Parts: sequence; C-alpha cells; structure tokens
Amino acid sequence: MSKSIDTIKQMSMKIFKEVSINVPSEKVWAIVGQNFAKIGEWDGTVSSSRINNDFPKVNGSPYGGRICETSFGTINEKFTIYDEHKMTFSFEGDIKSPVFSHVLNTVTVIPVNPTKSRITASPNVALTFFGKVMSPLFKAGLGSALKKGLEDLKYYAENDEISPRKMAAKNKIENESK
Repeated sequence: MSKSIDTIKQMSMKIFKEVSINVPSEKVWAIVGQNFAKIGEWDGTVSSSRINNDFPKVNGSPYGGRICETSFGTINEKFTIYDEHKMTFSFEGDIKSPVFSHVLNTVTVIPVNPTKSRITASPNVALTFFGKVMSPLFKAGLGSALKKGLEDLKYYAENDEISPRKMAAKNKIENESK
C-alpha cells in the first residue's frame, strides 16, 4: 500500500480541519483512536466501516486498519503511526477513484481543559492527473466532507447519539435497499 513520498508530494493536495468538542479528550480519543474502525457508526460521510485484519497492529493500536465505504468509494486504511499517550495517529488510505489514489491523514486529539478538547485532521491526498485538473473543486468537496465528519464527531461525542445528518444518511441507505 505504501506509495513513494516523492509521488505523493508530486501531485498532492493538503487539507487541514479542526473542531472544538465540549467533552474530555479521553472520550474523543476513545471514539476516534481506540474505536478507529467504528467511524461508520457516527460519520455521515461513511456509510459503513469494518476492521481490516490484513494489516499488522502498530505500536499498540487496537488493530491494523479498517475498510470504509464512502461516497468517494471503498477506502482501505491502515495505521502507520499510533500513539495512545499523545492521542495521535496517522493512517494511509488506498482508493480506486478517478480523482485520487492515496491519502495520508494525521489525526490528533488535544486536551484544552478537563471538559473540552480539540481534534485536528490533516490529510495529504495524492491526486490522479484528472484530480490535479479538478483540484479546486475536489479540495472544496473533500474539505467539506472532512468538516462534516468532524461536526458529526462533535455531535456524537457531546450527545451520545448520532447526528441528524448521519441519521438522514442512514435512513436514505435503508430506504434505497427496500
């Protein structure tokens, strides 16, 4: 799955998003780090997710990776860095898409005070030729999806239930399968 760093830098796009969450950092870390493969339970941009045991565990990670079904396609993601103490991880994701082929994302949970935290996500996306041509539109779309995912996380962590957006996405999938 690893791509050469030179290839990623050659045709890549960086995005950075963050959100403040009114719960302790340990709760946010439990959701995003310790339960990495359960993103499909709360993120409206991920229709489903599951553990991928094809990848080795990294530095005490709960498993090696996950498989996510998204509007961008199926993404196989594996941990490359996992640090429970610093509440940070990085993962590589491979996808079959006409726009991008690879992502390296770093996620960090930062304690603000005992009842508030902040989470950052900073994906670096390797673009195909078509993706490079369409990069302004794609960056807006991916940035929006990432922001919505972080907003879904905030809602889930603060309310102990999925967001209205995730519920609507879930209902849509259930109605389409009938």
